[in-house]
Amino acid sequence: DLISGDLTRANEEIEDFVIARSDGSATYQLAVVVDDHDMGITHVIRGNDHITNTFKQIMIYNALGFEIPIFGHIPMILRPDKRKVSKRLGDKDVNEYSTEGVLPEALFNYLCTLGWSSKQDREIYNVDELVEIFTTDNFNSSNSIFDEEKLLAFNKEHIKKKSNHDLATMVAPLLVESGLTTKYWLETRWDYLRDIVGVLKERVRRINDFVTMSNYFFTSDFVYDEKAAKKYFKPEAAERLEELANRFEQLSEFTLENVEKTLTSLAEEREVGRAKYIHPTRLAVSGTPAGPGLFDLLVILSKQVVLERMRKAVKHIRAKSD
Repeated sequence: DLISGDLTRANEEIEDFVIARSDGSATYQLAVVVDDHDMGITHVIRGNDHITNTFKQIMIYNALGFEIPIFGHIPMILRPDKRKVSKRLGDKDVNEYSTEGVLPEALFNYLCTLGWSSKQDREIYNVDELVEIFTTDNFNSSNSIFDEEKLLAFNKEHIKKKSNHDLATMVAPLLVESGLTTKYWLETRWDYLRDIVGVLKERVRRINDFVTMSNYFFTSDFVYDEKAAKKYFKPEAAERLEELANRFEQLSEFTLENVEKTLTSLAEEREVGRAKYIHPTRLAVSGTPAGPGLFDLLVILSKQVVLERMRKAVKHIRAKSD
């Protein structure tokens, strides 16, 4: 065996087995041998749960005078509870992972690591690289556990390798389907979408995450995170947001460098840490306390949108304080 080496079993340990039913139709053991022979199969690579079948099938190969192919029995892929992966137990099929935003190349890459190793100090490979380095010498003999969290870690790395344009092409129909925007709107603002996926792709684990994480790029009608609002939307935050918005408004060029310089200068003037401005500003323009770099976020949203949202937050804070 390619993986397990020499395997032997005494003939008396192999029970008499049926190769044809009473109606004359062939059972699996006979059918698979004849079919593989007719198709010119030279290598049979399958799960190690078929080892017992292999002894029976070799008997049939010999009886029929067929050349015996090379057999390799690879480790089983098991659930975390050590049972075989099965749809009856609720395990997903390939289409479900695709629907959930797992890239085909990420799934392929991860599956290749289950029961096989490149023997190199890396795990992330594209398909061509895996084809190049694949060898039967690197199979493991023990069964593997399918870990969905690790699959998502692989997916995250493969997403980061994609160009912004390729990701935008994948994300666009999902955004339209979600109702966040329209096909026409995106087609007329393609650079905007590419900028969005560019700042989010370091954070997502699934393609679908681009939709759930990008809501505030397409609408100003969002609710401020309640916990963050209690922490960052204090009365003094309204004054800071208002003053920072006024400084932003004076900028002739709303660039990454200018935006960061403006916030930093204001914080130094007021002798407070930059966080006093960063946290309420992020919450004001996105509704969330976390996300991509603030200055990237502000520039992508545009000066007009940022000013509108910051001043809207000022009104919200003051209304809550009254």
